[in-house]
Amino acid sequence: MNSSIDFIGDIHGHCDELVALLKKLGYEERNGTYCYPGNARTVVFLGDYIDRDSQVREAVNLVRAMRDAGAAVALMGNHEFNALSFWHENGVGGHHIEAIHGGYLREHSFNKVAIHVKTVESYRGRKTEFFEMLDFLKTLPFYLETDLFRAQHACFDFKSAEMLNAAKIRSFADGNFDELIARANDQYHEYEDSIFDPINLFLKGPEMSLPDGLTFRDGEGVLRKRTRIRWWMDPKNANLQQLSFQPGVELPPHEVPQEIHERDFYGENERPVFFGHYWLTGVPELVRDNVCCLDYSVAGYRGDGRLAAYRFDGEQKLDASKFVWVDAGSVQ
Repeated sequence: MNSSIDFIGDIHGHCDELVALLKKLGYEERNGTYCYPGNARTVVFLGDYIDRDSQVREAVNLVRAMRDAGAAVALMGNHEFNALSFWHENGVGGHHIEAIHGGYLREHSFNKVAIHVKTVESYRGRKTEFFEMLDFLKTLPFYLETDLFRAQHACFDFKSAEMLNAAKIRSFADGNFDELIARANDQYHEYEDSIFDPINLFLKGPEMSLPDGLTFRDGEGVLRKRTRIRWWMDPKNANLQQLSFQPGVELPPHEVPQEIHERDFYGENERPVFFGHYWLTGVPELVRDNVCCLDYSVAGYRGDGRLAAYRFDGEQKLDASKFVWVDAGSVQ
């Protein structure tokens, strides 16, 4: 992989915006896919291709075609992981997870079913193609690391990378899928070979429980008792308000448990890291000069989000002028 890379955040079925962004970045349609002239640049997609909007099938096909042509790397997002778990029966492959109620690794509750509706509708009348899409999702790496950068959907965690590297697991294609997907859902370590913690950190990021009685509602109205945290911030002397990373929600400056103060974080001297997942809004900006989030809520319910990219050329101090984006709904 060369050092000229365009990182693209969460797509969530917005294929028209994806095509517009690729063209704005200078990619051209050739032989049924999009490539940069002379193959001088590569895309790294940061996950979450499915759910939320109506062009899931088109978006997945575009991402897959670019991946197969060598014009892109496609990483796994939490929505891809959730879909694989939603459609996989608990116990297949020998790892039955007692803590999971119901017949599947992800519960079929109203909220969980509702999340996947747009994806299923996109493949209406194409059942075989739908399950081929799930097979494609199994091949998506959990993270990407080079001498110049790191990239994943939600959080880069060093111990998790060491654990997965030691086990030679970079995707669900690296072994028996039935076994690996069960191990990835083994939250309470019912089996000694659980890989829940590293997969959860890479795809969903770290969270902490809120103090008793404290809750908030997210952008979709779901009541939350846990908050995502800033995994790049030194937590040693930080309080809840400083550590919480829930855009649009401000929590009080409560003390946090000692284990949160002691957790590892992504330091200022580390190579640049790129990710999505966190539903930012407004004009894209850097979190820090080596920390770049590219989820700007193209699928947000307010309709004012953006599909964002960062044009990386190997620089170790990132430059906010290198963001490129298209507005949600701007494509005619």
